[in-house]
Amino acid sequence: MEIREKLDAIGISSEQVDKNQVVVKHVKIDGKHCRCMTRRDDSYIVAVTVEDSVYLHGTLLAILIVGAYLVLATCWMMYMFSKVIKERVEKEKLIYTSNTDELTKCFNRHAYETDINALELNVEWIYISMDLNGLKKVNDSYGHAAGDELICAAVDCMKNSFSEYGKVYRIGGDEFVVVITKNIGQFEEALWLFKHRIEEWHGKFVDSMTISYGYVFSSEEKWNSVYDIAKAADKRMYESKAQFYRERDNWQSY
Repeated sequence: MEIREKLDAIGISSEQVDKNQVVVKHVKIDGKHCRCMTRRDDSYIVAVTVEDSVYLHGTLLAILIVGAYLVLATCWMMYMFSKVIKERVEKEKLIYTSNTDELTKCFNRHAYETDINALELNVEWIYISMDLNGLKKVNDSYGHAAGDELICAAVDCMKNSFSEYGKVYRIGGDEFVVVITKNIGQFEEALWLFKHRIEEWHGKFVDSMTISYGYVFSSEEKWNSVYDIAKAADKRMYESKAQFYRERDNWQSY
């Protein structure tokens, strides 16, 4: 800005201008607020004025730039956060799918193998081997929809009776395992409720169901491996199944 006025006229004394040092003062020129920067050398005093509005525009521009940066940074953070959440959800979904039986939504064979190998023989737990009676006959007589109804109903009875104390696994078509790891002292009560639910059940395609089972306590004896306990429970289950068919055949013979 060319002001064509003496310094004294705008409120700056030449005595206030130091040699070889820039001095900044606020002045008013033609009714406009300005900043005046002055410097003295051996022969001259140089004065440069800039309207405050220029600084204001610069400040607004700086605010806009910072604001835009913050918006971009926020968007980037939200994108990264959503990406992390999506990856976590996909991972949890994959884990759930790989460990869940598609039909019954209980744990599957993969989950069973993982969990059974993590059990300790020096800790008390209960292994229950279960098997539906007459599933093949139901499938042949009423169709697979009836068989699926029977399988899902069996799992529901197991979950409602034992989920509070352990896990329910479907390890085959009509083969199930329940592992009780909590509140062992309440097992008899849970087993009674399970048998009661089985006896009271009536379905859409099938009127009733029966399940053979055998269970073994890990504390019964000194086992070599968890699979020895599983075999012992299977043996007791098959003995129960054989007894069921004997009693049924005897009843039908009358």
